Amino acid sequence: MSNNKISKFWIIALFVTIIAAVALGLVINQITKGKNVYHLTFNEISLTKIEDLNLNNIDNINIVKEKFIDNSTSAFIYKDNEDGELKAAIKLDGKSYYIGQVSMENTPDNLFGIEDAEVFGKKAVKFYGLLGSNYAQAFYWFVDKKANSVIQIDGNTTEIDLDNDNIKEIVATTGTIPETKIYTTKDSKIYVSDVNGSTGAKSVYLQDENNKLFEVFFESNKPEKFVFSKNSFIRQ
Repeated sequence: MSNNKISKFWIIALFVTIIAAVALGLVINQITKGKNVYHLTFNEISLTKIEDLNLNNIDNINIVKEKFIDNSTSAFIYKDNEDGELKAAIKLDGKSYYIGQVSMENTPDNLFGIEDAEVFGKKAVKFYGLLGSNYAQAFYWFVDKKANSVIQIDGNTTEIDLDNDNIKEIVATTGTIPETKIYTTKDSKIYVSDVNGSTGAKSVYLQDENNKLFEVFFESNKPEKFVFSKNSFIRQ
């Protein structure tokens, strides 16, 4: 075979390979587009820094809610009588620690509190309250005998196993036009994804907790249903 024929053979082979690769790429894109899979971007978050709280030096506090974990551990919300704010704290092995403001003055009793939670495969205590008319927030303290195991999350929060792996994530939603974030864990680190930002959606919220369905609006008056799976949002 002459050098000229050999060159033509390799040129044809190269073109066939390129065409096959392009065709495969188009097929993959069509499959992805057909399923409407949105891969979410996750970023690591840090634990909340908390401070020592010397109750002996605080005359103007009033403990309004308290939850006992065991004989040496409890979580409580107290009212600071100087500013009226409702603040979260914990007692651990004879010491107290201040977590942060959990709610504003004169918050109705049913809109702030302390409750047990299970999230990221761990037991936790959840403090929740309001810092404004449309500004909810929560603190989660992971009850592992470490005072600094606390995260703070803005929004109305729900603990839910979104991807059916027996580990609950946290879904947090803020705003009258809902913006939603999903908090998850990997290798003992906590990550968050801004779902609106990752998908380009105008509105996202968890509409159906039982079926784990999110209602998403890319356009006004055109609701669409999505589920969360393997760090992606998938159209139903």
